[in-house]
Amino acid sequence: MAIKDVFKISRKTFFNPAAWLGLNELSAYNRVIGSTLKTTFTKDEAHRTETFEQALKRLNVSEAEIQENAKRYKAYALFFLALSLLTFLVGFYYLFEFGTFSGWVLAMSVTLLFGAHAFRFDFWHFQIKHRKLGCTVQEWWRGQIGPPKDPAA
Repeated sequence: MAIKDVFKISRKTFFNPAAWLGLNELSAYNRVIGSTLKTTFTKDEAHRTETFEQALKRLNVSEAEIQENAKRYKAYALFFLALSLLTFLVGFYYLFEFGTFSGWVLAMSVTLLFGAHAFRFDFWHFQIKHRKLGCTVQEWWRGQIGPPKDPAA
């Protein structure tokens, strides 16, 4: 082994800003974030295409169970909506009574979480009520605003 390999000194020995900033780690984090965002915003393809009645038959579910689940989903949606309204009000109570901005931000985060759960259960209730799988958010929104439109018309 040569002496120069033992005492290898280069420019990077004393001056290496890329290592100081951790550019390798930052680029790895950005790749992870990019792949996560890509999978989040790409639509999953359905594994099977079936109607609501075919799914009921395949899963061996009775009409009474379907109606019971619809009532349960509506109750869950209302429960989470009430929780989201409560945490929304509590957030402003924290902000104005105690002056804690961090408490308000935390309450708004929890409000969004409860709102997401309320939407999920109400969306499931909507699909059962309209007996259609694979509804879109636009269909759900139109169903909330007005009476359901007859697809045959």
